[in-house]
Amino acid sequence: MDVTRTPDAGATTTFVAELAPDGYGNPPTWADVPLPEADPAPAPSPGPSVAPREPATLVARGVCAWFGSHQALSDVSLQMTARQVTALIGPSGCGKSTFLRTLNRMHELIPKTSLAGSVELDGIDIYGPTLRTTETRVRIGMVFQKPNPFPAMSIAENVVSGLKLSGARKFDRAAVVEDSLRRAGLWNEVKNRLNQPGGALSGGQQQRLCIARGLAVRPQVLLMDEPCSALDPTSTRRIEDTIHELKDSVTIVIVTHNMQQAQRVSDYTAFFLSGEGEPGHIVEAGPTYDVFNDPRDRRTEDYVNGKFG
Repeated sequence: MDVTRTPDAGATTTFVAELAPDGYGNPPTWADVPLPEADPAPAPSPGPSVAPREPATLVARGVCAWFGSHQALSDVSLQMTARQVTALIGPSGCGKSTFLRTLNRMHELIPKTSLAGSVELDGIDIYGPTLRTTETRVRIGMVFQKPNPFPAMSIAENVVSGLKLSGARKFDRAAVVEDSLRRAGLWNEVKNRLNQPGGALSGGQQQRLCIARGLAVRPQVLLMDEPCSALDPTSTRRIEDTIHELKDSVTIVIVTHNMQQAQRVSDYTAFFLSGEGEPGHIVEAGPTYDVFNDPRDRRTEDYVNGKFG
């Protein structure tokens, strides 16, 4: 993978990437690199690479994003507090998913993109020199709209694939697989078929497998881009239950178009909006109850009550 970063004028950073799409409608990521064959036997003891990490607070300050000359985001500032679920709501095309991708440096994987502002993980700028890009994406994981397990890999191999790509070599494979699948609410459904292909699971199970894969590297933050949009109501409920169970151990930021879902799962909500030909920005952000029941802005009230969008 060849990704270069070239400074632009002022505080803006321009990224140029030469990458192939992943086949699931998502931009390519470090997790799309082919993996080596699974080790025949697990290492005898867990290594530091899978030690639990404390959930972290993410703070975006003045984030602006461009695709070529088109500005998609303007001056977005938002605090996503540790051990809380933050929902990003708003009409299609207002920059929610773009903003989500800036939070773990995935925006730079799209050709000819640029960015201004900063994103801090517990006070450390993820675009600064302290954190490597791979380490950033380990600490801040991503679950996409469409489930994207490695279809030819077994369920167990899918779970540990992120660990292998991040360079972990000494970990208790069986323990990591079970713990991650339990946290994702999938263990009881697949514990007797861990060697079957991940691609043979149902859509809802595949999405929870992707969550387990993300959890295996012990992230501090988990980003979710409309994780239930392609799922039936039963699978959606299971994902929401998983979110509730996870938020004490990982900070969660979720993009959703489902207003009821935002109210059910989130503690804090940010409402994004963009005018015709204008970049997306945050109209209002606050505790979820206040945003939905006592909004400060008339546009927020109209949107959450279904009058547009």
